[in-house]
Amino acid sequence: MKVLLDENITQKSIPVLEKYGHDVIHVLNRFRAGESDEDVFQLALEEKRALITLNGKDFVILIPPSTELELHYGLIWLRGFQVTKKTYESVMDVIGLFLKNKGNSIKNTYYSVKKKDDSYEIIQRYPKLFIKS
Repeated sequence: MKVLLDENITQKSIPVLEKYGHDVIHVLNRFRAGESDEDVFQLALEEKRALITLNGKDFVILIPPSTELELHYGLIWLRGFQVTKKTYESVMDVIGLFLKNKGNSIKNTYYSVKKKDDSYEIIQRYPKLFIKS
């Protein structure tokens, strides 16, 4: 899967995701620091990459249901915790395996990653999943 890491995700995450077979680039491979969120998102669209970010609030406004955009390649928002030098590898392992299993089915979806006990949980936020009882 093709992945774009936002500026706020350490570049040390690249080899962690690559070991799951992902084609990963970092925003700083294409832009200088401080590039606009719109330009970062446009790069993800042009290169057909899922975007991983800590700034999800800045990107969810660019995708459905907030816009009429017909196609994007997925958004993963690391939400409610800090990714540190000690935790980035375990977080990216969870995401790397998740993306390997989901593949291109994350198109037009967005997920949040939250800390859960000693690991991380990935929750689909849009479109909402409805479970029939």
